[in-house]
Amino acid sequence: MSPKVLLVDDDSNILSAYTRLLRGRFELETAQGGEEALTRIKAAGPYAVILSDMRMPAMDGIQFLAEARIRTPDSVRIMLTGNADQTTAIEAVNRGNIFRFLTKPCERGLLVSSIEAGIKQNQLIIAERELVEGTVKGCIDLLVELLSIADPVAFQQSQRLGLLAQKVARVMEMEADWVVVVASLLAPIGVLTLPGSVMIKVRKGDQITPREQDAVVRLPEISSNLLNHIPRMAEVAQVILFKNKNFNGSGFPAIPAHREEIPLGARILRVVSDFLGAMEKRSNARHVLEEMRQNQVFYDPRVINALGLALAVPDEVINDGAPSSYHATHKTVQVGEILVEGVYTREGQLLYPPKTVVGQSHRERLKNYAALVGLKEPFLVQA
Repeated sequence: MSPKVLLVDDDSNILSAYTRLLRGRFELETAQGGEEALTRIKAAGPYAVILSDMRMPAMDGIQFLAEARIRTPDSVRIMLTGNADQTTAIEAVNRGNIFRFLTKPCERGLLVSSIEAGIKQNQLIIAERELVEGTVKGCIDLLVELLSIADPVAFQQSQRLGLLAQKVARVMEMEADWVVVVASLLAPIGVLTLPGSVMIKVRKGDQITPREQDAVVRLPEISSNLLNHIPRMAEVAQVILFKNKNFNGSGFPAIPAHREEIPLGARILRVVSDFLGAMEKRSNARHVLEEMRQNQVFYDPRVINALGLALAVPDEVINDGAPSSYHATHKTVQVGEILVEGVYTREGQLLYPPKTVVGQSHRERLKNYAALVGLKEPFLVQA
């Protein structure tokens, strides 16, 4: 499919002139004003390039392109106006993340080359996102599955956290929601640097020594440092570093930051992680959310509101015991299914705890354990 271009102006005569000027060069669609353009974006988008006039009634070009950026972040935005004052240009760039700023009258060659450059930029944006969400995400998923062998409890929790955190990020229209997902999955890496006996005591709620407590508190910093030197992981590392930071700026790390200065991904992880922890002991999500909403020392209220909206959609991770549950074996369990109960060897060793999302490496491990030491089968899973 050819990349589509949306032309937006409040004057139908100007739209007709654009169409004649650019006919045969691009797949063009037009919208008369910002409101109509937003409706068209929802119905017929996405567009590779959106070119908008500045001076329009009701919704001017700055307002429209800022809203278009939220609804279709991959689209490249170009502003066309006869008012070339510096203030307008700066505001347009800052609010709408404008790719080019053209002035009227715009010579045909410049207009064509600008749209062509916008299409190429859109293709680069999409290719980069697909690389991150596809190749990199696939490698990370495999890494997490393999690491779950070392600490199945920690990495099962990270899977569950990642699924719900991504829903919250999308409700909040976070542009790079993959960051919060990857941060969720890789945050437990630091756990592997601690003796297993320490984490057993922590999970049981047993008393630990001051030295052990210091090591546990520093786990986000350890995980962050391990990832910080990997290309493209700097933003993920920052989210992990601040994931336990209180909204008012107190707590770990001691780096000065509060409220919106804390990365949004970290604020999301803090809320979702504490919510899931509370739900291990409680059954009423609404009550848990209301208690969290009263505590603005720890939590961003906007994130709590977004979590409430995310939970309004039936969530397979939160609601166990769904009618689609069935008893499976190592031969029949499928990738993407969720363990309703833990999987154990015949000797009683826990291989995977409840709520683990089954991956390909999990299936291979179950197959090998079934053949070599034996499994307690069948086990309950949720399709």
